[in-house]
Amino acid sequence: MRIRRFLRFVLAVVIHYSGLLSIRGFIRRRIFRQEEFCILCLHRVLSFQDQTQSNSLPGMVLREETFVELLGYLKRWFLIVPLEVLLRNGKELGDRSKPRCLVTFDDGWVDNFTTAYPWLKKFGVPALIFVVPDFVESGKPFWVEQLVHAWREPHQRERIQSRLRDLAVDGPGPGANLEEVVEWLKHMVAQRRQRILGGLLSSQESERDPEVDRPVTWDQLREMCQKGIEAGSHTVSHPLLTYEGDATVERELRECKQVIEERLATKVRAFAYPNGDWDPRVRKMVQQAGYECAFTTCRGWHRHGEDPFTIRRIMLHEGKVTWPSGRFSPAMLSLSLTGWR
Repeated sequence: MRIRRFLRFVLAVVIHYSGLLSIRGFIRRRIFRQEEFCILCLHRVLSFQDQTQSNSLPGMVLREETFVELLGYLKRWFLIVPLEVLLRNGKELGDRSKPRCLVTFDDGWVDNFTTAYPWLKKFGVPALIFVVPDFVESGKPFWVEQLVHAWREPHQRERIQSRLRDLAVDGPGPGANLEEVVEWLKHMVAQRRQRILGGLLSSQESERDPEVDRPVTWDQLREMCQKGIEAGSHTVSHPLLTYEGDATVERELRECKQVIEERLATKVRAFAYPNGDWDPRVRKMVQQAGYECAFTTCRGWHRHGEDPFTIRRIMLHEGKVTWPSGRFSPAMLSLSLTGWR
């Protein structure tokens, strides 16, 4: 593992300081006239104190200090654009001297407003936030954070592992770690997952979850939408749509769009597949629901002319853009922007 991590750092340095990524972009934009968008996908931006209290897994979190340095770097080397520019489909794109970048957030956490939004305003960076109405309405953390909270207490972890053996013969083995349990619970019909979680989590769990893991409010979303932040749809309750029947998929798509538009008095044009999971059936239903585009978590840059309902994104979290010291690294960011792991 150490050798692999070391080689990854070496590769990052080679890619960044050789200018390979910049040369590739220059050739595509200026010679072949290809228009590409680097679309970043973030979830949470937390201060050091909030991170110590949060139950979100590491792959969800970017530290506030890192986020600030990231924005500064993007402002210098990229043209950060709103969704509207991507939807123009190659029309009136103007300046081609810099690659275009779109910043997106999935889920709609309270720190998107309290921590990320002030810095977005300061740097003049537009963004797109994909909202889950049930998450906002409940005021409670997602099931993953509730499970992590319980798992961190030894007696609760033992109880959960015991219940898993009793409830799901096809589930993780006795020695499964938390990440394996989370991945198993993700990839199933939502109703089944809720039944299993009902046996794993006590009714008091959500009452003891820290405030930092709460969702953004409608009032906070409304303020952001008035200041250059656009709201998109992320389904009503965040099921993985590829596991759900047509009726559920249609309801999740239609009601989410309707609720957000009514609550925020804005048009919802974009959709993000929960967990990035999609297939031709779901993709077709998203288009039929009246969305203009949809975002996946498939790695890579999006080009004009490609399918607007399977737009690729670059997932970013702390480990993707920092050195072992914890400092922001342009070289590590460059490696992530290649679309490689």
